[in-house]
Amino acid sequence: MLKKLPLSWSRYIPAGLTLALGVGLSALSFTLVWDWEDRRRDYEMHRRIDDISIGIERQINSDLDAVLALSDYMKAFSVVERSSFARFVGRPLAVHPSLQLLAWAPRIPNLERPNYEAKARTETDSSFEITERGPRGELRKAGQRSEYFPASYAEPTAGNETILGFDLASHPEIRNAIDRSRDTGEMIVTSYAGLTQGNSTELGLLAIVPIYENSTKPTTLESRRQLLQGFILGVFRGKDIFQTSLKGRNTDYLTIYLASDAPEPQEAPPLLPHTGNPVLKNQAADGQIPQFAVLFQPSTQQVLPASAAAERALMPNCPILDNPGPEYTACQRLLKISGRQWSLYVSATPEIRSTRKHWRSWGTLTMGMLWTLIPVTYMLTALSRTAQIEKLAGERIRQAEQLQTAYQQLELEQAKSEQLLLNVLPAAIALRLKDKEHNIAESFAEVTVMFADIVGFTELSSRISATAVVKVLNDIFSAFDHLADRHGLEKIKTIGDAYMVVGGLPTAREDHAEAIANMAIDMLHEIRLLSLEHSEPFSIRIGISTGPVVAGVIGLKKFIYDLWGDTVNIASRMESHGITGCIQVTAETYEILKDKYTFQKRGAIQVKGKGYMITYLLTGKKDD
Repeated sequence: MLKKLPLSWSRYIPAGLTLALGVGLSALSFTLVWDWEDRRRDYEMHRRIDDISIGIERQINSDLDAVLALSDYMKAFSVVERSSFARFVGRPLAVHPSLQLLAWAPRIPNLERPNYEAKARTETDSSFEITERGPRGELRKAGQRSEYFPASYAEPTAGNETILGFDLASHPEIRNAIDRSRDTGEMIVTSYAGLTQGNSTELGLLAIVPIYENSTKPTTLESRRQLLQGFILGVFRGKDIFQTSLKGRNTDYLTIYLASDAPEPQEAPPLLPHTGNPVLKNQAADGQIPQFAVLFQPSTQQVLPASAAAERALMPNCPILDNPGPEYTACQRLLKISGRQWSLYVSATPEIRSTRKHWRSWGTLTMGMLWTLIPVTYMLTALSRTAQIEKLAGERIRQAEQLQTAYQQLELEQAKSEQLLLNVLPAAIALRLKDKEHNIAESFAEVTVMFADIVGFTELSSRISATAVVKVLNDIFSAFDHLADRHGLEKIKTIGDAYMVVGGLPTAREDHAEAIANMAIDMLHEIRLLSLEHSEPFSIRIGISTGPVVAGVIGLKKFIYDLWGDTVNIASRMESHGITGCIQVTAETYEILKDKYTFQKRGAIQVKGKGYMITYLLTGKKDD
């Protein structure tokens, strides 16, 4: 029976690491889930804000379309009777709950005022007259002005009785708005808090659309002022706008700020020139059109007026956590309403913090700690048994390691032997030798052989040391070896300062001549780079020949894979009879390469043992 071994402190390292890793992963999971919950809330809040902004944008555009539809109706007829007006606006008033009033205010010059009031008393109310608001807010008969814009038709009449006859031009803020609408020819949207004192002061929206003679918008400012017929008015209750647009949408713990685009100041000169009569001329508008800016509190369903600075004050209360200051734009949305840009901002009430629970992250932390304690407890109880087993296993492991080390050393030595063999012979030939094949020799019908010789190397070797000679020669031939590998060619041997390479064996390839030509061009480039590197005027002669050869392995020691045949001799002659810095090829090689490379015909030269031969100088590749 094995003796129980004492436990050392190192035995507790795995359990300690497991505990530390478990606690660390649990804490990391807790942080990630916490962050995920925050990002999920941010995503959901973005969706809520998008939903709110889309609802408000669609509702206001739909409401304003009712005003535009009425303006199109008024443009279609030169005269619209009160009964026709009432019938047409009946459906918009029924469809749009927020629509408080639709009215028509014609342009009445001062000279036409008596006739207009008399006709209105006959058709509508015997006590009808054009009115204005007095200093204390009371309605009174309008003073003399060059022109008036009284509300002639107003639907529904119930609750809007005091509006009939009220001169829009007498209200400074409304006058600014109608002047802007007249001069631009566009619908103007502004805030509304009651046209007259008798009206409800509930905050709302006022839309004004100009109507011109001939039903078309005049092209010039002067013509728009002269051809103005009157205005279509639409009044909307702000509370109903929000209640209708936000129906069914989640607005808990939120406050909504909505503002139209801030109108630019614009001075509107009088419509009519000043005359000498006692009639008061129209005063120029100061250009200040009230911006529609409100706060809606869904919890109390209240619409409160707000200034332009209210949005900036609400920004830090954005419920989206990923909302860096100072811009705080995460809760802001830009709405496109009636062709203009409005701003909407959603802020949160303090109560929203009570909804931000992180039970998933706390649950993840709890489960992580429990799953950490289970393996740690098991590891601590198993340490004593593990120590006994490890002692026996250690002996076996040491034996296995010794065998593995010996095997790896054997593989390393074998790899070195194979690498040495591959440095001497081509891979295919080396494989045949390993298979104990003797007398390796075969014929190749067509290969391309290249010889390269360093010109003046003998003179260079006499000037520098033997070590330097070997280093220079090694640098040059190593560069040529890299080129041979790059082009897939087989280096045969080096003889002194001569370099021999062949394409097309021991594995046949159709583009052997092209590969040799490419390498020859690269060798000229490489020798120029080496000349600059060593500060020596290196140059080479290159000879190339194409034809049949015989290849094989000779000898029993210091194997060499060599080539024989007339093609080899001719390639050597092409080099020795060549021109320094040039690539000389035979006619056979020229015929193969002439379509893809450029050549310069050298003509017939006397070649030792061959007589006169036609040769060519390879100068480069043809451009595609």
